[in-house]
Amino acid sequence: MSGYQIETIHDLIRILKDQPEWKEELRRLILTEELLALPAAFERFRQEEFKPLVERVDRIEGDVHVLKQDVAVLKEDVAVLKEDVAVLKEDVAVLKEDVAVLKEDVAVLKEDVAVLKEDVAVLKEDVAVLKEDVAVLKQDVAILKQDVAVLKQDVDILKQDVADLKQDVAKLKTDVGDLKGDNFQRKVRENAAAYLGRLISRARVVPHEQLADILEDAFDEGKINESERDDAMVIDLVVRGRLRHDKTREVLLATEVSVVADRHDVERAARRAAVIGRAFGLETIGVAVGQDRTEGAAEAAEALDVVLIV
Repeated sequence: MSGYQIETIHDLIRILKDQPEWKEELRRLILTEELLALPAAFERFRQEEFKPLVERVDRIEGDVHVLKQDVAVLKEDVAVLKEDVAVLKEDVAVLKEDVAVLKEDVAVLKEDVAVLKEDVAVLKEDVAVLKEDVAVLKQDVAILKQDVAVLKQDVDILKQDVADLKQDVAKLKTDVGDLKGDNFQRKVRENAAAYLGRLISRARVVPHEQLADILEDAFDEGKINESERDDAMVIDLVVRGRLRHDKTREVLLATEVSVVADRHDVERAARRAAVIGRAFGLETIGVAVGQDRTEGAAEAAEALDVVLIV
């Protein structure tokens, strides 16, 4: 280098142009291996974000002037990167806070999940128990259905039995009523003087055979018609005697006997008294005798001039 005089940078540049091999050696001396590798590393770093710069870096020439310009650009880019890093730091700080909150939330969720797992386990046990209960209930329902079917059959039978019992009771009531009526009628017939003594004296019951003969004779003589004969034939009792208040008058008492004397008894006594009176040719008084009476019987007795004895 004694043949060259260097006073300015331009002198150095000119020498390097004359001696190209010096330029490469100088570059190795000035730049470290890290700086030599920096363009390639920076090119990879800027492949996506700093593509324009990478393209410019590819065009860097070996002179220092162009390198200074590129370094200036790099400084600007570094400044931008610093700003970006600052923003990133702020974002990271926010993210850290969010992560902390998320961690707390995750901790709470873990606790909730643990509780839910316990609840699910309990629910599974409950479901298992419920399934067993449902199975038992199904069996019970099946048995109940069978029991209900049997009960329905029993109810139908009971209904029929009740209906039969009602008929039997109704028949029994009728029979009891008839028995009471027959018994009371027998008592009145056997004790006619006692029951009818306030109306007549020397009371004598007209035998049914005699009554039938006289009614037949009256029918034959045209005094009564067939329906009147048949109706009078079934009168309960005919008693002959003399009136208490006028012993010169012999009368017949055409008597209807009933445990409870009602309007129909009174009407029959009046109707049959008229027929028997015509048949016997004697004054005949309609009489209704009962252990009790209805209001209708009292009204009919007064209207039809029938004696009501209770």
